[in-house]
Amino acid sequence: MTSICSYIFTAFYNWLRDNDVNPRLVVDVSRPGVQVPPHIAIDGVVLISIDHKYVENFEIWPTKISFTTRFNGKKEFVIIPYAAMSELVCSDTGISIPINMWLTSIELACHVDDEGFIEDSEPYDDHQVFFSVADDSAQDNASDTEDNNPPKKIKPNFTCVD
Repeated sequence: MTSICSYIFTAFYNWLRDNDVNPRLVVDVSRPGVQVPPHIAIDGVVLISIDHKYVENFEIWPTKISFTTRFNGKKEFVIIPYAAMSELVCSDTGISIPINMWLTSIELACHVDDEGFIEDSEPYDDHQVFFSVADDSAQDNASDTEDNNPPKKIKPNFTCVD
């Protein structure tokens, strides 16, 4: 199954664009694959605007985003993998979306095998995700007197703990 990260990122990005706000990304520049000018990082972190007014050639890939933008008047090509994104913030509205938590938890949820265990994959930061399956059908069906009632569907659940 392909990664869901680009779809989740696109949904948040398009929602922010539709509401005419300036989305900015908090990026951990120490993560592999990040390509930003080193002089703009402070303590290993950079806040970078991804507003369509300020970037060119904005592309959303399965594992990253890329675009061209200006820093101190000089055009630079930027690559930001989803694993390096910490927050999606809009200072003009006060919205702060913990994009790393969303991408991490949903990506992990897509890697659960048939027995309900998380498939082996690269470890994610310090987020813990717990999965369970709620199967109320046995209890509900025990009280049914008729055999023609179909069993209820199993409901997957997950909880993110930071």
